[in-house]
Amino acid sequence: MVSYKAEVTLNEKDSLLDLLTIEKALVKCYATALTEGVSKGFRQMVKAHFNEVANDQIATFFMITKQGYDRVESASEESKCALKEKYQKEKTNLY
Repeated sequence: MVSYKAEVTLNEKDSLLDLLTIEKALVKCYATALTEGVSKGFRQMVKAHFNEVANDQIATFFMITKQGYDRVESASEESKCALKEKYQKEKTNLY
């Protein structure tokens, strides 16, 4: 009988993708904490942690792309213009 532990092996790609998922979740948690906090000291502390995990997240993302585990393709000018137009309309509707 082979133990479960012997059957499961995380490779570098899986480990980095898991780490990226965790970092993204942390960014979201700190963003929520920042919008919920009212104390100046608390908000300063959360901002510092938020910046740290946001920097870790993007560094992990860049490592993933550098290793060739994921690709980023630039959006076409047409799609950029369409999104800009869409959000400009939404912004106008808010005011």
